[in-house]
This record gives sequence, structure tokens and C-alpha cells, in this order.
Amino acid sequence: MSVSSARGIIRRLMKPAIRMVAIDLDGTLLNSQKRISTEDARALQEAFDRGVEIIPVTGRNFSFALPVVETLPFEVPLVASNGAVIRKQNGETFFRCLLPLAIARDILEATAEFRAYTVVVYDQPGAGHLRIQERLNGTSASEQTVSYPPGGVALSPWLRRNQALVQSFASLEQALEGDPLEMLFTGPMSVMSGVAQRLENGFGAGPSSENRFRLLRTEYPARDLAILDVIHRDCSKGHALDHWSRTRKIPAAEIMAIGDNYNDLEMLHFAGFPVVMGNADESLKRQGWAVTLDCDSSGVAHALRRYVL
Repeated sequence: MSVSSARGIIRRLMKPAIRMVAIDLDGTLLNSQKRISTEDARALQEAFDRGVEIIPVTGRNFSFALPVVETLPFEVPLVASNGAVIRKQNGETFFRCLLPLAIARDILEATAEFRAYTVVVYDQPGAGHLRIQERLNGTSASEQTVSYPPGGVALSPWLRRNQALVQSFASLEQALEGDPLEMLFTGPMSVMSGVAQRLENGFGAGPSSENRFRLLRTEYPARDLAILDVIHRDCSKGHALDHWSRTRKIPAAEIMAIGDNYNDLEMLHFAGFPVVMGNADESLKRQGWAVTLDCDSSGVAHALRRYVL
């Protein structure tokens, strides 16, 4: 028996077989062109054909993630909005966790100076799914509209591409009607640092933000872009993966999770076999987890072939 064959046997004896693979989308399964490479798709198909369950786990909301997932050659459930929703492609919902309205109001009050970077997200189709403030000073139609800064949400390409889902309000306080799915802040990293500091301080007096909601961040330094998602305190990619694994009766030890950003941390901690993309921040790669190739080098396929197939 060769040394490599012996090592393979030992590795299989030491680690349980992988029965589920949870995969982040942006920066992981999607390359820098926002596409799934042929090699990644082929490896996923091979894993699926062997009985491995595949579940995309993304910070994108369901509407934005669905077109990506539908390009896969097989149907999979989808964890969206950083774990706030688990839903089949046909719309059947297994799990949903909304942000309490009272907390959403407090967040808006605490972050009033960051209106240009704020989106209130509701779990509904069509206009009103994404809600932004059309004027940045005052609420009267007679008052002058202040132009959005270049990094503001109203000028962002992703919002422009999805105008059918956007509804503008004189103030975001007026936009609140029932519990939203999440509060989203996006813009330059320096601005988002200010938002995070405001939220992490727990609004001054009262319960800390950690006890009232969960704040998740995603960063793209090369684009000077950061995204902050504020969701229900009991939601995260890790919580959703835990919920789904118990539903499917697959223990964490038999789950591989692949991610590249800070909002993937709880999912990576939960999985028995965490894998970090080569394009991830160095702090994630120093966690001691397996590191695969980057998203432009089909890192997902590399991880699947090395550890699963």
C-alpha cells in the first residue's frame, strides 16, 4: 500500500463522511464576475449525485439570491438574508425570523445621520420590498431634496438594477409597517464603521445591541464597500444551518461550510468541517480552518474534490 493510500484511509477513519455542504454565494460560489464557474458547477453536481445535500447560505435576500441558485442543475433549499429565511425555490418557507418593529424604530432613531446608506427590507414581492428615504432633510414635499452622496444607496448599481422592488418614502419612519425582515446599511467602509459603532454602543442607555438584535458585517476592501445587516437577535447563518441540519437529521460533524467573509463566521464555527476561501480576509484564514483556492480559481470545486469527492 502506498503512503498516500494509507493517509487517505486514516483520514477517512478520523473524519465522518460529509453529508451536507453549506456554501456562501458572493466571493465563494460566485466569482468576481458574479458567475458560478463550470468547474464549481460540475463538482457540485458530482457531490449532489453522491447524495451530498447542497444548501446555499447567503447574505442576499431571497429575491436577489434566487436567480443565482436557479442556475444550478438541481433544486436546493436556500438560506437567505444571513439566516433570517429558509425557503425552497418555489417559495415554500421553512423558517422566517423578522426584526421586531419596536427595535427597527430604535435603530432608525439612532442612525438618523446615515439615512443615505439605509434600506429597510420587507419580506414581500414587488415594490416595497426595499424601502429608502427619498429626501435627506425634512419630510415636507416643499422642502428641498438633498442629493444622495456617491456612495449612497439610491445611486448604488444593485438598487438601480432592481427599481421594481424599491419604494421611496419622505422618511423611513413612515416606511415602517409591521415587522421588517432586516435593516440594511451599505456604503464606504469608513462610513459603515461609524454606523457599526453607533449600533454596537446600544444607543447609549438601555439594553446593549447584542441583546436586542444581531449585527453582521460583510466587507470588500478592494471596492471600499461594506454591508451591515441588522436582523433578529436569534438569526445568523450559523443558527439557520443548525436549524436546517436538525430538520434533515444531519449532525454538525458531517457538515462542510465554505465561506469568505465575516458574516460567515457563525456558520463556519458551527460546521464540523469549515473551509475558508483563498480570497478571504487574512484574519479569517488565521482561524486554523482549511483554506481552499480563491473564488476566481474555482475554490469550491477544489474543496469538494479534496475533502468530499
